[in-house]
Amino acid sequence: MTAPLPASGAPTSADAAALGAVRRRPRPRLVKVIRMHLANRATYVYIPLIVVGATFALSIALYGVLLLGLEEDAPRELYGLGGFQFVPFYYAVTVGIQAMMYTYPFAMAMSLTRREYINGSVALAALFAGGLAGLYALGRFAEEATGGFGIGFHYFGLVGWFSWFAWWEQWLFLTGLTLMLFMAGFCATTVFKRGGALRLVAEITAWTMSFVGVIALVTWQEWWPAVGEWFLALTPATAGGWILVVAGVLSLGAYWSIRKAVP
Repeated sequence: MTAPLPASGAPTSADAAALGAVRRRPRPRLVKVIRMHLANRATYVYIPLIVVGATFALSIALYGVLLLGLEEDAPRELYGLGGFQFVPFYYAVTVGIQAMMYTYPFAMAMSLTRREYINGSVALAALFAGGLAGLYALGRFAEEATGGFGIGFHYFGLVGWFSWFAWWEQWLFLTGLTLMLFMAGFCATTVFKRGGALRLVAEITAWTMSFVGVIALVTWQEWWPAVGEWFLALTPATAGGWILVVAGVLSLGAYWSIRKAVP
């Protein structure tokens, strides 16, 4: 005897199995790597916000102390107070180190390829960099709307170089800066994973000597006036573009180093 046919419109066991397979469809590998990194959200969300808040409070406190010593008719538009505005971006180096140090062994245990891990980590770095730069863009809007929080104070707008250009140029520059610093820490950790502290120190020394060699060449050829003109012609957007190129080179270096890195 043949099994009775199911009623019209009633789901069969095969339909239920297919529906379950769709629901259990694996996420893209890129998303899986990002989610793995974000298991420790404090590193990427809470601590950066704390650092921004702490440096903002410290900067505005020092600015208030300076206002107490100013004369009545003295200009109160002070920019770049102490450089504390850049501290959250320096923190990106630490984020890059932790991203590689803590998650790489888990990525290998999850059967992710090294290319998938690098691609996901770079995507995460781009999201982190864009988010931090976006926070400064929002803060800049608040500063401009309130006249420097009512006291002529500027933290998110950074120094005068940024105030002369559109907000998106500042965003591009800060995104590139954060991404470059993140990848610098990430790349250094891949070198450490591959060859230990000795190899890391040797490569940093080699790159430093190469940089000194470039400075010596520019000095010998008397190219400093041309170099100075090139720097003066930079805008936040063009500087951000060059920094993104450096970040890309660091990403390639991280991929080259991670091929034989031990988890």
